[in-house]
Amino acid sequence: MNRVIVAAVVALSATIGGIAQTPFPTRFSAALAERAEVQEALAYIDRNFDRHVAEWIRITEIPSPSGQEAQRAAYVGGELEKLGLVPQVDGIGNLVARRPGTGGGPTLVYAAHLDTVFPLGTDLTVRRQPDGTLHAPGVFDNTASVTNMLQAARALHAAGIRTRGDVIFIGTAQEEIGLKGMYYWLERNKGVADMLIALDAALGPVNYGALGIYWSRMTFTAAGAHTNNSRGRPNPARAAAQCITGIYTVPLPAPDAPVPAIYNVGGLMTAGDVVNAIPAEVTFSVDLRTVDPQLLASLDAAILEKCESAARAHQVDFEREWIQRSEAGGRPEDLADRRRHPLVQTAVDVLRHLGVTLPPGREAIATGSTDSNAGVVQGIPSIAVGRSRGGDQHTLQEWSDIESAQIGAKQIVLLTAALAELAD
Repeated sequence: MNRVIVAAVVALSATIGGIAQTPFPTRFSAALAERAEVQEALAYIDRNFDRHVAEWIRITEIPSPSGQEAQRAAYVGGELEKLGLVPQVDGIGNLVARRPGTGGGPTLVYAAHLDTVFPLGTDLTVRRQPDGTLHAPGVFDNTASVTNMLQAARALHAAGIRTRGDVIFIGTAQEEIGLKGMYYWLERNKGVADMLIALDAALGPVNYGALGIYWSRMTFTAAGAHTNNSRGRPNPARAAAQCITGIYTVPLPAPDAPVPAIYNVGGLMTAGDVVNAIPAEVTFSVDLRTVDPQLLASLDAAILEKCESAARAHQVDFEREWIQRSEAGGRPEDLADRRRHPLVQTAVDVLRHLGVTLPPGREAIATGSTDSNAGVVQGIPSIAVGRSRGGDQHTLQEWSDIESAQIGAKQIVLLTAALAELAD
């Protein structure tokens, strides 16, 4: 056999059904996507996209700060009820609805968080621009995901798709302040989820790891004193200043290191109420992040030591309070078995099938900062996948590309067919 023929055979064997072959197992195939009921579900999303966008705008304009998601939960629950599901709100505010399977298949959980970072009173009016984008606080993170989940559920229902495994839709609460709703549900439903998919990211890459996130509030206190009597008195502000300066001497891996880390000091700060007195209390926050559990622990210990040392030097009291403590999932080499789980490559292949270009060699990455983190650290096969294209999340300039939400909804249909297993 000549070299040209050999090369052709190799190229052909590397692609089957339009999906590039990889060392990783997948449950997706072009044949699955071509099944009549799957095609009907995808067509439903296309036919009803105007309604999809209108609902996206409507949900975006429902205020939903963390801990105050009830109005959004009521809307989502009402829509799922129309599909014959029985949604319930649990003790922390999660909206949960189970779509029963025929039996014998894995339970697939979707989580789309209902909350946003914007306080009550924020102008949430959606502006539709001629360039095909929507602009409003929360329109991308995470209202796009909530709407996609609803529309995919409708598409599954309209097409009569039945799966062997149960599919559980969760509108999670308090994601933005520590994934609290997801942790709450997993703690009270141990062993239920065989796979967890957080709908909360851009369209690729697929995240299968967990970024460890430690949020601390550092508090320095003393008796305080009027300026006239302040000389030589213990001063929490001086201790806090020394601590902050010290923290920024704690060495980090290089920015391009295989496993980076980062910290930020002072996102939240408080001090005194008057000019002419030593403050009785000074606080500041520390945000520390890395996927490496050992590095996370060592950096946290170094930061804590800087604060304790400053408190001793200035003879003030010190206390650290946890705001959020989400553990790290592990370095890429620690998660090699997670990468080999079919959940990850299935999601990669679904995105490719839908025409999404993924960065070579980074189709899936061992990090993440979504509800899927809670599953990763508990050993549940978990990923985060995208909702649409957009940006400037957590700002008043947040935006999202309209048409890309079709991909976000369609991927849910295809993931459900592949992972929850179509019933015969």
